Amino acid sequence: MKTFIGKSFRMFIRDRQAVLMFFVLPILLMLILGFVIEGLSGSTTGVNVKIAAFSSSSAIQNAMTNASSGTGIEFVFAKSVDDLNDLLNSGKVQMGIIFDKDVFTFVYNQSFGQYNNYLKILQDVISSSVVNALSNVKPYIQIKSLSVKSGNLTVIGFIVPGVVAIAITIAGIFGMAIIAGNYRQNMVLKRLEVTPLNGGLFFFSLAIVRFIASLIAASVTVVLSEIIFSTSYSINWPAFLIFISGGVILSLGIGVIFALLSRDLWTILNISTILSITMMLFSDVFFPYSIMPPYMRIISEMLPISYFSQGLRYTLGIEAMHYQDFVILTAVFIAGGLAMIFFGGMEILKLERK
Repeated sequence: MKTFIGKSFRMFIRDRQAVLMFFVLPILLMLILGFVIEGLSGSTTGVNVKIAAFSSSSAIQNAMTNASSGTGIEFVFAKSVDDLNDLLNSGKVQMGIIFDKDVFTFVYNQSFGQYNNYLKILQDVISSSVVNALSNVKPYIQIKSLSVKSGNLTVIGFIVPGVVAIAITIAGIFGMAIIAGNYRQNMVLKRLEVTPLNGGLFFFSLAIVRFIASLIAASVTVVLSEIIFSTSYSINWPAFLIFISGGVILSLGIGVIFALLSRDLWTILNISTILSITMMLFSDVFFPYSIMPPYMRIISEMLPISYFSQGLRYTLGIEAMHYQDFVILTAVFIAGGLAMIFFGGMEILKLERK
């Protein structure tokens, strides 16, 4: 077994494509998305929202100003409804509010899809704050924020776990599928039929090297995101490393199963590409789960990468999850991945020996 792992390690180091895929891909995706998001938002330390408002009542204007103090929301008071629409259409504000007597009218440009879900939540918050300020009635429940760690959750901070999940999953699936498919297509595995080699152990030796590479790359990616983009995670390192291990093992196992489907390398690549694109579009990574239509949510719930990114956010301290669910999810990832690597490897070798 040690001999297999040692030779697999040397072959991996010589394979520049594999090294780039497992080591460089997560870091590169994080850097590209990080700088793009930084350029779009203008900052990596928080999200600022500008809202245009029109009202002839100075009391309402004062109530809005006081309610927005220290929230990251800036109100721009328009002179007329037409001015409000001009600000909204030009993109200088994300939402408009028109106060007419006792009616609040919220207006926002639906082309800004990344803001819509957030702005819908703000409607209720702003309405409640203004009504409470005008009526001088304090709510029964008072909420007091407690800071447990300095720093804010930024957009890139939320995206990084998903990027790591996608990069590791793609690298694992493609990496194992390509090398296994290449071995099958070039009859390398056929030559092993005269040996007592166990297919499961052979593919496990290939997987263990890629597992170590992915674990290092994921840790480096998270650390670099903290240094470059100030993501301010509260990382539970033992849970992070264990869960990353489970996700890597699962993705490697899926790659072995894909290699089992066909001997033709291009067929395997096409299947892996289709799955990768599907995972990126339908997983809870780039598009929030809350804004997905029902059919997309069903697809998202079927994809392991959705649970992979959720578990990573939990280990980084930016998403809640029951501890029991985390343990079960990690166990399923590890057990399922190992089963696919061993049994898939054994079946591939059986097919090559026929």
